[in-house]
Amino acid sequence: MRRKLTLYIFLIAAAAVMLSTVLGITIVRCREVEGTQRALYQLLSFMDADGAVTDMDRLLRQFEQSGNGLRLTFIDGDGKVLGDTERDTEENHAGRPEVVQAREQGVGEDVRHSATTGKTMVYVAMRFEDGIVGRAAQPIASVDALALQWGAVFIAGGLLALVLALLLSRKLAADTVKPVEDAQVAVAQVGETLQNARSEFTANVTHELKTPLTSIKGFTDMMASGLVTDPEDEKRFLSMISVEVERLTSLVDDILKVSELETVAGVTGTERADLLAVAQEVARMLQPQAERRQIQLKVEGEHLEGCITPDRFKEVALNLMENAVKYNRPGGRVTACVAKERGRVTFVVSDTGIGIPEECQSHVFERFYRVDKGRSRAAGGTGLGLAIVKHIVALYGGEIRLASVVGSGTTITVTLPQPGN
Repeated sequence: MRRKLTLYIFLIAAAAVMLSTVLGITIVRCREVEGTQRALYQLLSFMDADGAVTDMDRLLRQFEQSGNGLRLTFIDGDGKVLGDTERDTEENHAGRPEVVQAREQGVGEDVRHSATTGKTMVYVAMRFEDGIVGRAAQPIASVDALALQWGAVFIAGGLLALVLALLLSRKLAADTVKPVEDAQVAVAQVGETLQNARSEFTANVTHELKTPLTSIKGFTDMMASGLVTDPEDEKRFLSMISVEVERLTSLVDDILKVSELETVAGVTGTERADLLAVAQEVARMLQPQAERRQIQLKVEGEHLEGCITPDRFKEVALNLMENAVKYNRPGGRVTACVAKERGRVTFVVSDTGIGIPEECQSHVFERFYRVDKGRSRAAGGTGLGLAIVKHIVALYGGEIRLASVVGSGTTITVTLPQPGN
């Protein structure tokens, strides 16, 4: 009975682990395909932004010289191929699913086998301003390779779960003194617990996955190869992977925010937010961080409304106030003030931090610009926070000014229209 009970528990756990591992790898692959499609779409958007007339020859030459493995095709309104990085073709592309979608909806996508390249490709097509349909494609094999790398992590976790399940099943079987009915209930409970734990693990990991970088690939390759045998080393590697994934997630989210702000056509003018109330909410969020760094954080001023949505202004206040805390000194101060100035409302964030050199002040609102690259990355920044602030303020008809003295601190002033003005 003990052996049978041990076997039953182990088989249940193994089935749960296998099912969740397959599900995790499938989700990762879907995420990688979606990420590839987003990247190809952004690439085509940059091409379309070059001008009203598409310079096909230049773009094709750039693609061919880059050697990045991508394929670029230009198609006219009748489906005729005007240019292709693979080879000249007389085949009509009017019936390609992604091309049909692009003509009807502006953008289209598909995943299928290519008769031209002999490979399964991820396709994204976009109708350009001059009516030409641009199509970018990437082999699915590169996406599958990335998914398999993460699959090694899932499998390693699954093997660990199986070992724990085996030890647990033997312990339960050895301690079983109750009737068979009670033992069956215990088996069901154990199986359900293992399934829930594995499902939660899979959900958390897949939620954090973004486009991998070389460092993450190196960690996973070493773990998958069996070179990491010490449990403490394995924990340390998993910890480093977690930090890199979190940093990549923040970076991708910030890039998407900038892209979204750049594509917003305009605002209605009816938006309004109580700037002081939002700033006080942000201060409460940052208070634990400020206390850890021994920074005094204060919000003052009047309850004034600005022509901006509460969520957008929260993004502005969070970026400015968090930067003021991050780049401050122990015992320093951060003050946020809401006031009225010449019919407009101002939001001023000042600190007693390290300050910004004069030669850098005109660049700090540029995307990915860092005054001190090492310090910025150590503080966890993506280099996009102030760029996001600049885009939001401009979107709502506002202005932003910066004054800073090295060693004394920085003051950033955001000016926004007031409702009715």
